[in-house]
Amino acid sequence: MASKLKSAEITDQEKQELSSKVFPALKNRKKHPLVRFFRLSASAVLLLLCVACATVDAPRKAVPDTSAPSDDQQNLISMTIKNGITKPDEPALFELEMPESDVSLASIYKYSKEPTVLTVSQDAIDMDYENGRLVILKKDKIESNYTKCPEIYVEGDFTGIQLSGDSVLLTGKKEALIADIGRCGTIKKFPAEGKGFYLGSAGLLEFTPRHYVFSDKFKTAIYHEGDFMGYVVYGAVGSTHLLFATDSGKLALLNMRDGKFSAISSEAYRIKAIQYSADNIFVYTLDNKLIQLQPETGTGVLKKVGQMQGKDGCFFLKRSGKMFCDGYITDVDTAKKSPAPADSGLYSESMLFLKKEGVLSFVDLQEVYRQNVMLGSPALNQVCVKEGKGYFLDLDLKIKYFTAAGTEGVPEEKPASCDHVFMLKEGAVKSSDGKIIYQFGKPVNRSARAVMLKRIIGQDIYYYFEKQ
Repeated sequence: MASKLKSAEITDQEKQELSSKVFPALKNRKKHPLVRFFRLSASAVLLLLCVACATVDAPRKAVPDTSAPSDDQQNLISMTIKNGITKPDEPALFELEMPESDVSLASIYKYSKEPTVLTVSQDAIDMDYENGRLVILKKDKIESNYTKCPEIYVEGDFTGIQLSGDSVLLTGKKEALIADIGRCGTIKKFPAEGKGFYLGSAGLLEFTPRHYVFSDKFKTAIYHEGDFMGYVVYGAVGSTHLLFATDSGKLALLNMRDGKFSAISSEAYRIKAIQYSADNIFVYTLDNKLIQLQPETGTGVLKKVGQMQGKDGCFFLKRSGKMFCDGYITDVDTAKKSPAPADSGLYSESMLFLKKEGVLSFVDLQEVYRQNVMLGSPALNQVCVKEGKGYFLDLDLKIKYFTAAGTEGVPEEKPASCDHVFMLKEGAVKSSDGKIIYQFGKPVNRSARAVMLKRIIGQDIYYYFEKQ
């Protein structure tokens, strides 16, 4: 299909007919206040996109190959956020040092596996992250974790930020701005009203509903440009292709080397949002379906390869096909509870950033052990014997019981009285001949003053002390 698209041509009469019949219909229709989606038939969009193939200008300059930053560039980054921040508290290391203070010996130390949430910035408007570099848009500046350029002050009303290498693109309703964190300054400001922008590793895409220009990141050289006969509402830059979507819900990939369309969706989607990430296309529809599309080899068709049902309020996390849905991080295959709320976010290179009302947090969903300290209770270590069962207050503050056979359970209620009360000795209940009936905790360290005991409840590890 790609070879057919390259040679697509229509006559002047057909072009005139499209201009007289299609364009007036588009102009007379009321635009949606957010994304200006319109309704065209699938056959009309296919024709219009093919017409665009025939009217695209020849490339003015070859699109350069892109590569990852060098080791030298990576070494200039002030911090690799994940290293150090997510360093766990190690229970095994805690066991090696026996505390001596009365407060410590009266405490319970709980190790639970938790995700990491760390506040990175306040008053953030937007953020982007790539290859270890984080940029944050604030009201009057760009903040960065790049050592040579911690901030760049800017003037203007900007709402979005995109990062690619050293290049930073700020976008607003009326103007856009290009900055360079390598040179630590602004490069160019230009009008943005009625336009869309996308900054990728291969270059900068600037488009209107009828026209696009694909240039280098600083708009100094145009690679190619072209006109649309359809009404385009979305554009994005991948590694080898540009992605466009029309108001009628059709999507198409354009080869950035030759400026020709190579694949078109066979279906029209009622599009709410689109994400183009790692050459995968993710579409979120008005009926809350998350759909993943990929070009099918040899057919020129964007084929559906995955789907998930979402709900109202879901939104894409930048740079990925993942979404934030009702407190969960989801994609077409999985859903995981988020440890932090969000109204926007980003997921890239296994790094998750969530923003809520201007507070930007780094989140690591990989759970690691965290230590929490609780004050011990005098009731701990006490066993209430009633009708053959030993009732006790566990370290998770729940009433439980054990039997003579050593089995454990949770009673419906605590007995009102006890036949007998005794204390656990080094975490165990033993028979008169010294045989262990029930092992509550295991001794792991000791000093002249106390014994350290370890108890595991579910995935949580507890340490407590019995004074000698």
